[in-house]
Amino acid sequence: MTGPVEPPSVRLLRLWLVGVPLAMLVAALAFAGVAAAQGRWPLMAVLLALAALGLALAVVQGRLLRRALRH
Repeated sequence: MTGPVEPPSVRLLRLWLVGVPLAMLVAALAFAGVAAAQGRWPLMAVLLALAALGLALAVVQGRLLRRALRH
């Protein structure tokens, strides 16, 4: 049994709120790898912090969106 069908606007909102921080995570990890290959350790540390922020945003926004759509 499936749940109620979401309108396209809700699917787009879900994609935006979770997809953008995950894209930020992937980009930050990719550039951190480049920085590490060049031996630029301070830049790599900043990019890893940015990647952690992207992951945290995706988790928090996903939970908030699920909670908002439950009601």
